[in-house]
Amino acid sequence: MADVTAPSLVSLNSQKVGSKFTLERVEEPDVLETPLPQPNAQQLWGRCRYLILLLAVFCFTAARSNDLVFAFTIICMTNNNSESGALTIPFAPQDLSLSFAGAGAGAIIAALPLAFLLQIFGGRMVMSVLLLLSAIGTCFIPYAATFALEHALPISTLIFPLRIIQGIGVASVMPMMGFVSAHWAPVTEIGKFVTILSSASQLSQIVTMPASAHLCVTTGWPWAYYLHGIIAISGALLFLIMFRNSPNKHPCVSESELTKITNGVQHRKRKDQCIPYRSIATSKPIWAVWLAFLGNSFGFQLIVQFMPTYLNKVLQVPIERTGFSAVLPPITQLLIKILAGYCSDKITFLAERRKLQVFNTIAMCGCALFLLPLGFLDRSQASLAIVCFSSSISCLGLVTCGSMKSATMVARQYSHFVMSIVQFVVCIGMLGVPFLVSTLAPNNTIEEWRNVVLLVGMILSVCNLGFCLLCDSEPAKWTIDNIRIPSTKNIPLLSDDPQATVATIAELA
Repeated sequence: MADVTAPSLVSLNSQKVGSKFTLERVEEPDVLETPLPQPNAQQLWGRCRYLILLLAVFCFTAARSNDLVFAFTIICMTNNNSESGALTIPFAPQDLSLSFAGAGAGAIIAALPLAFLLQIFGGRMVMSVLLLLSAIGTCFIPYAATFALEHALPISTLIFPLRIIQGIGVASVMPMMGFVSAHWAPVTEIGKFVTILSSASQLSQIVTMPASAHLCVTTGWPWAYYLHGIIAISGALLFLIMFRNSPNKHPCVSESELTKITNGVQHRKRKDQCIPYRSIATSKPIWAVWLAFLGNSFGFQLIVQFMPTYLNKVLQVPIERTGFSAVLPPITQLLIKILAGYCSDKITFLAERRKLQVFNTIAMCGCALFLLPLGFLDRSQASLAIVCFSSSISCLGLVTCGSMKSATMVARQYSHFVMSIVQFVVCIGMLGVPFLVSTLAPNNTIEEWRNVVLLVGMILSVCNLGFCLLCDSEPAKWTIDNIRIPSTKNIPLLSDDPQATVATIAELA
């Protein structure tokens, strides 16, 4: 493939100034470049990266849906009104908390190992295997619940391990977002890739809530698990067949598209790339990202996991209406997220760091403000509750232009590791929110939920303050992998021997 980096012929002249030498690049005439062949239909006309993007979104959505289906069907399992003859499963409060927290436990177990697995095996194998395991665990939940009931066992005895498996599948989403965007997105399209990949969170709610509600009242709640499991199995097989860890290994990537993705920069092999663990762990901007996602996880998990419970148990909204009502918040969040991503790129009157602070503050403090009314409503105000949920989760959609964008901008090629720790941090919310709700609102009364939303609002506000103080928008020093020498500047030599320094600079360049 022709070299399209410019310019390719450069001469280096040394000149002594005082006791030091300097190097001066002298540009020579451009070399006539061989035009790259036009991509054909087999190469998807140079748009293979978008096929990979859609495939990743489908699989991420399936992984998240496997977790969400439990959050909705729990109201059907404990109060079955369908004509299908499906069993009613009597969850004790402790069983319910353990079952909800199982996904968080699985995610926290897998978060750190995933970073190393991605480094060794790549995203193709890791995502395919974990999504397949998640699908199997989802399909077996109805059998586990029935078996426990028939043998007089605590309901969580078998459901908890299966929820752990689902949580491991969810844990793969965050680091895989970093992996896909780092390996498949051109520099000019990173924002677009991150926004679209993160839409899996909303798409999973849009698909899972109404589908589960319909199946619960028609065929019975077990079929909600079977359907999601079958979809996830299909996604795992498609990912294994169609995904590649690097665009230069994909048969459908044209030379021109490969050049656009890599932007002329040579990347190290995955296994040869050393992750600077100490530098990452001591980086204040990275801690800002982790702190922001800690607060975000409490707000997000409260809305996603317990919105159906709040509507059905607290405000007495019927099951089917609960399912379709739960679709509105993720739809509004998705629209707000896309609009914010566009505006973030177009806003030029604010510095990049200031934009991160503004978007993240609107996201987290806005979510906190819209959650507060939920502690003061009554059963006649279900529509207002939907508005509050929709507004709060829509605000959280702006984190893609705040903490999530900051993670990509600061960590660059190590974003998959940073996002693995993000997943670990998110697990704190996944584990903490179920126990928080079961402790503060065991009877699901408005007075009890008032304490829940006040506490979550405080967590969101404090974590946002920490992000605003510590965040950054510039690449960290430890991300500098290739050193490029500007052609218009003189460069101090590292040695008194100009020839030795010329060789060193040539290697770095």
